[in-house]
Amino acid sequence: METITELFKRLEKEREEGLKVNPRYDIDKLADENGEVPIYFHSNIEYQMYLDGKSVIGSTERFLHSDLLRNVQKDRIEKLTDGRTLAHIPALSTTAID
Repeated sequence: METITELFKRLEKEREEGLKVNPRYDIDKLADENGEVPIYFHSNIEYQMYLDGKSVIGSTERFLHSDLLRNVQKDRIEKLTDGRTLAHIPALSTTAID
């Protein structure tokens, strides 16, 4: 039976190998069977910006009790930073919005 230290080392190694094969490994790992990642938005304004196709940053973790939790298609997420906490969602191209 592996110890907790061995488990963490194994999981980190799996993550590093996964990132070598797929740079979006972390995003894919967080996605559910529908390809959606739960993202917290700090306010209604940020969520509306997301709905309007504008660039916004959400979070995979809740920081405030007032944060809004919404599912975001994993393809809309550009990258995760700060320990896989901040989700960078780029603006949609104008042709996609029209």
